[in-house]
Amino acid sequence: MKKIFVSLLFAIPAVASAQSVFTVETEGKKYSFPLENTVITVTDEQPSQLIEAPAYKHNLEEVNLFGSLTSFGFKPMTLVADYVWGIKIMPESKKTFKFQAKTNTNADLYFGPVDANQNIAQSGSAIKGSTNIFNIEEGYEQNEVLLLFDERTNNYSFMGLAKAAVYETVDFEGEYWNALIDPNQGTGKLLYGESGMGYEEDNGVYEWTDATTSLHSKLNGSDGSWAYWCGGVAVSNYHCDIANGSPTTQLSLPTGTAAHSGNNFVVAYGYNDGGWDSCPVIDFKDGVARKIKGLWVTNNSYFLNSLSNGDSYNSSATDATFIDVTFEGFDAAGLSQGKVKCRLQDGKTSVTDWKYVDLSSLGAVNSLKINYEFSDDQKNSYGFSAPAYVAIDDVQIYK
Repeated sequence: MKKIFVSLLFAIPAVASAQSVFTVETEGKKYSFPLENTVITVTDEQPSQLIEAPAYKHNLEEVNLFGSLTSFGFKPMTLVADYVWGIKIMPESKKTFKFQAKTNTNADLYFGPVDANQNIAQSGSAIKGSTNIFNIEEGYEQNEVLLLFDERTNNYSFMGLAKAAVYETVDFEGEYWNALIDPNQGTGKLLYGESGMGYEEDNGVYEWTDATTSLHSKLNGSDGSWAYWCGGVAVSNYHCDIANGSPTTQLSLPTGTAAHSGNNFVVAYGYNDGGWDSCPVIDFKDGVARKIKGLWVTNNSYFLNSLSNGDSYNSSATDATFIDVTFEGFDAAGLSQGKVKCRLQDGKTSVTDWKYVDLSSLGAVNSLKINYEFSDDQKNSYGFSAPAYVAIDDVQIYK
């Protein structure tokens, strides 16, 4: 003999009035017992005094879903409580449905919205006799939800239906962004001013702003000079072989590595290793804090060449090497809201494909500072010695 103590708490929708029960079906009959605080004894003995499960009350003989959601077939709903019918569906975008029922006289009834193609809500009303359809909008993230229909009130409700948060993607594509690509990626006038030695005043300094999200970045300044070597985020569409990766090809992705989408991307340069702070900053031009969902990153040709082969500033990677790019969020007062890391170099293995970085844990931020954490072999007497570049594309910002 086995004893099983069942203590379950069920979340019953407001339209469902029946008590939760444990139901056993045998020889074509159902038997039910209340669930809460019930001891269920399982034996090999012949059961006695079984109670046949009560049928739920209903006036309609059947209720079905009909529409493009069901491939225009009639998909039966199940009586789940007194006068309440239920069915599990996938809330696929741009799919439609209405309710179809059979009365006890076998007559057809349809229930739909007042207006044609009315979008669904978590709960709402269907009108008897309406042949209009309910429409499922884009943006629902669930794979399956429970749809309930109360035949007494003609109301419907979804259990667990919620939309995914809507976000905009800054992809750096279009004429505005194309004009921000310096014709000379190594010493161009956009990134280094007319003289090639930096802008001498904070006037006309290289910067960009996304018109939709207000995402913004501007070259850093140091000692009265503004230039990419002071730290910044530059728009690019350059490529070169890894073997040619160098300061003169600093905005290049490896040949064969496309932008994450479209043709353009940005390359952030700069770092703070406790000495000179040249960390590139991305903020919002209008000063309004926003939540950044995430972005995509990869390594440029200069970084990959240096870590593979070494250069005059840096040694090649060993099994002990690591380099993480960090994204730290700040509020309007300059207080840190947290930091997210992404590994770009793990031992002798470099990231060569686009890698997603989830920044949603930072919450709403006013600015994002990019920096690096690294192993001891990636620094010299001056500090961080690896090329402090990371390519970024498709920045996702919640509306």
